[in-house]
Amino acid sequence: MIDNSVRILRIAYENMPMFKGEKFEVNFMATDRVSEPAQVFHIDKSIYTQKIVSLAGINASGKTSSLKLIYLAMSVVLDNISLNDTTMYGREFISDGTRLTIDFHHKEKFYELQSIIRVRGADELDQVEWYFDDEWLYCKDRTKVHSKKDALKPGDLIRQRSAMPEEARSVLKDDDSIVITITRDNTTGLHQMLPYTDVNVLTATGSLPVTALHVFDSNLDMLKVDKTEKGASYQVKFKDWDEPVIVHSPLQLSGMISSGTIKGQNLLFYIKRILKTGGYMIVDELENHLNKELVRMITNIFKDERINRHGACLIFSTHYVELLDFVDRKDNIFITRKAPETPDRIEILNYADEVHRNDVKKSEVLLSNYIQGTAPRYADIQALEDSLCEE
Repeated sequence: MIDNSVRILRIAYENMPMFKGEKFEVNFMATDRVSEPAQVFHIDKSIYTQKIVSLAGINASGKTSSLKLIYLAMSVVLDNISLNDTTMYGREFISDGTRLTIDFHHKEKFYELQSIIRVRGADELDQVEWYFDDEWLYCKDRTKVHSKKDALKPGDLIRQRSAMPEEARSVLKDDDSIVITITRDNTTGLHQMLPYTDVNVLTATGSLPVTALHVFDSNLDMLKVDKTEKGASYQVKFKDWDEPVIVHSPLQLSGMISSGTIKGQNLLFYIKRILKTGGYMIVDELENHLNKELVRMITNIFKDERINRHGACLIFSTHYVELLDFVDRKDNIFITRKAPETPDRIEILNYADEVHRNDVKKSEVLLSNYIQGTAPRYADIQALEDSLCEE
């Protein structure tokens, strides 16, 4: 039986003015030596993909923007979402003429999709539209891939958007990618919690497992969510209650259970889904509302090969670099910062390229500002303290 899953190997953008060199790139393959295979997921030969990818940086360093761009690219390949779909995040960063390159593995073949995205001018409502101007899809058999470098080289051109017969193009909307012809039957899940970084609303449904509830609140014995066209109702029961209480609004629910419990249930609800498919879970500011040990528990789920048997990947951003000490590898950590020589541009660095030692805590490296721009400037902190003293 052929595996219908898709494994993302690399995402790259060009003509992105907000980034240094107008380029954005994240590699999802293990580039360092693999000494413990359980930490990564084996694709083929020496090709492994990460089970955890983290983006760390100080405030306003581009973490959320980077997550949105990752989600946009993955949505095109995994969910075949149209560029103008209202659920598409990240397109606000796309310039007219942006080139998107996505390398992925599917059904024992290696693919590279190259797309030129253009933007139509604003209409009377100040709305713009995005569309694929041209696309190229390359493919090569696994027998032609002998190294990680080989995996990222285009194979044979199997499809070009502008060269497709008019009949075929007429049934393909100009904001739908030609990759749909390859990945429409893929089984890989993609879930994200980008809208809920600052708004903590329960999105999980059904009767939530007691084991999941007790990890976040040992007194909470029941939480059931029923959703209808008219809205949602929530049944809640604590240990010392005789009967559950029913509330009908998220605000009422948040008055009864903690924000950490709500976020925890959302996380576990989607994590269980992607564990089954080897999918991708994208979370902005993973530490929000959660105790440090609960964050460790979440990352451990993805590192545990007994639980994560299909190579599901957690992609998260964080302000708190102490969380990176939970991440075993170095090549799956990306640092976002304002480029020192061009502070109006975002720069993405791979931690493994900047730090070669394994005997120093990652948090200590970043908090010390060893990699410039990974900690707030002392001069700015001192200036604030001085101004408060004067006032």
